Amino acid sequence: MLATVVVVWAGAFSAIKHLLDAGLSAPEVAAGRYLIAAPGFVAVLLASGGLPALSRRDLARIAVAGLLVVGVYHLSLNLGEERTTSGTAAVIIGTAPGMTLGLAIVLGLERFSAWRAAGLGVAFSGVVVVVTLGSGQSISLENAKGPLLVLLAPLSFALYNVIVKPLVGRIAAAAVSSAANLLGTLALLPLLNGASVDHARALGAWDWTLVFYLGLVCTLFAYNAWGIGLRRLDASRAVAYLYGVPVLAVLIGAVTLGENVTVWLALGAALVVGGVAVTQVRR
Repeated sequence: MLATVVVVWAGAFSAIKHLLDAGLSAPEVAAGRYLIAAPGFVAVLLASGGLPALSRRDLARIAVAGLLVVGVYHLSLNLGEERTTSGTAAVIIGTAPGMTLGLAIVLGLERFSAWRAAGLGVAFSGVVVVVTLGSGQSISLENAKGPLLVLLAPLSFALYNVIVKPLVGRIAAAAVSSAANLLGTLALLPLLNGASVDHARALGAWDWTLVFYLGLVCTLFAYNAWGIGLRRLDASRAVAYLYGVPVLAVLIGAVTLGENVTVWLALGAALVVGGVAVTQVRR
């Protein structure tokens, strides 16, 4: 099941790139996938017991978490992919577990160690390589804009994890996640306009297939399947599967979109995956 999730998530980057090239805007791609997944999140929220007697502070925490994990994450990812390749975006997103750990260490939620610091340093060096040289072009601010925008996505995901952590002990994780995703979806709606309807009508059958793939498979199915996998395996073993996402995403982008896989992108991917892996291993 976790291997299936890895393949599904790896394919999402190429699907997003295709839809952007087909004429959809970054907010339209994000809103489209979450509007399709929303009924499923409602069902999961109800099945997991809902949100019992939340305080205003807890509700605000979930709302901010939803804004980060849906709004900031997907808008920065999609806007970044407008300016860079799907493979480059996938490698940068691969830093999310490392960023989460780094933020937790800064806030005192995780223990600092030289071993973990070294892993984070290696992963960060990989990001620098991908941002500056991953496309194979000359180093310039213009070429770095896309990767730098994508970099906001793993940062927002790290903030999301830290924000919801205090709630998960008291409320079902599925309920918190579903509520955050639903509130985040509402934040995307004001970004749509009349032109969004015209863009949707102009999509072909394959384009719509990819929209439903992002909404039902990559979002609704994959998040729930990931939760099931976590219940059957140790978290450290489950997280190890995520190391395959950026590598597989680069290959899918090369095959389906004809993206160029440079030596620098491959080196950056190796540093990111290796560095994040080191942070997850207890020496």
